[in-house]
Amino acid sequence: MATLTRLSPIFLRGLPLLMWMGVIFFFSSLPGSEHPYQVTLSYYVERKGAHVVEYAVLMFLSLRFLLVTFPRETFKKIFLLAVVFSIAYGATDELHQFFVLYRGAKVSDVLVDGFGVLLMGAFIWFIMGMRRKKGMTVDRR
Repeated sequence: MATLTRLSPIFLRGLPLLMWMGVIFFFSSLPGSEHPYQVTLSYYVERKGAHVVEYAVLMFLSLRFLLVTFPRETFKKIFLLAVVFSIAYGATDELHQFFVLYRGAKVSDVLVDGFGVLLMGAFIWFIMGMRRKKGMTVDRR
């Protein structure tokens, strides 16, 4: 019974993380356009904005998962692990796109992904700082 109780939070937080990783992988698997086209500013902002949002959500979900997976570790270590994991996933996703028809791997996309991770990380760090000032602790359930 104790194993089931311990496994449930890991499963409940791991499943959304895996599903989100699958969504990112799916969109990265879609072939690009074989015809050259003019990239407009709105198109560029939409595409890069999607990268920021995708990886901000990945950072949030990975942090939630890692908090219940490693309950004895400090928040700082888990936070850093979530940042590294999310950026590494972005890098491997770009490598994956290198092999997709009419797509390519771009370092600039990894940087944009990393910006999304750091943006969410800064938001979470700010919220956790506010909670610490109020004497609240991290809920790891």
